[in-house]
Amino acid sequence: MALDIRQRLAGKFRDLVTELPDRGGHQAATLAVAASKGGVGKTTTAINVALGFARKGLRVLIIDLDPQAHVGASLRAYTPAGMGFLSDVLMGRYREVLEVSYHSPCENLDITGSDKTLAETEMLLSTKIGKELLLDGALTITRTHYDLIVLDCPPNLGTLTLNALCAADQLLIPCDMSILALEGVGDMLLAVETLRTRLSRHIQVAGIVATRVDARATRMNAEIEASFVDLFGDKLMATRIPQSSAINRAHLAGTPIYDFDRRSAGAVAYTKLVEELLGPLGLSTLPPSVGSSPITRTGSPNRAN
Repeated sequence: MALDIRQRLAGKFRDLVTELPDRGGHQAATLAVAASKGGVGKTTTAINVALGFARKGLRVLIIDLDPQAHVGASLRAYTPAGMGFLSDVLMGRYREVLEVSYHSPCENLDITGSDKTLAETEMLLSTKIGKELLLDGALTITRTHYDLIVLDCPPNLGTLTLNALCAADQLLIPCDMSILALEGVGDMLLAVETLRTRLSRHIQVAGIVATRVDARATRMNAEIEASFVDLFGDKLMATRIPQSSAINRAHLAGTPIYDFDRRSAGAVAYTKLVEELLGPLGLSTLPPSVGSSPITRTGSPNRAN
């Protein structure tokens, strides 16, 4: 029995001293895309924001924290077989997210995929010390290889979403134009404030973006928008993401909207959203230099020390 204990301890020690990936020359801004209400275009927004910045020449990593694995499904034309998953990192089989990310055929875009075991992983995380900070720790070196990391969160405020909020500099909240969505936005903002006060996380709110906007419902849209402004002030972003059949068809094809139909209303709107996010994320409009030189940042990440 004593020998078994020594062997187990030796194995754990070997895991602790496993060689880490080399550091890069970048320092990524980290954007969590989260909503406590499902069906608001959260994953669609995360994907198209990530792709939009990649098309500008930034090195981008999108991480799928949703056990439904919709990032991989939406980009299945870009998803190879046999890659590692985020659950492998959170359970300690890898130490850095970089070790399970993979290059996509889209220039400048890497992906870290989810899998169906991530829901089980979330339950197991409840036994770990500092469970809300596991993802943040696993991005220490990963951040130095990218200019932007986009975190697609589950549609709830569970452990995985809290991990994303603790790891992020900025939060983008997609929200459809419905009264029911107001409560969900309020819950998300309350969670951010709780993390600031109890865990000293310095996440900022980049904005609330209206999604799936029906241009025909002008009166209802105006009334709901007025309610948003009353409750959340200037957090509502100028860009509106319209209902778009082209976006749905792009999902079915497993390709980005920019490749599927770059002139569609959805593609144009997401291009505008990327431009609007440049300021909150502290990113310049210039692409990074060739090689590992860091991109120009117009502001420092709002991170806890």
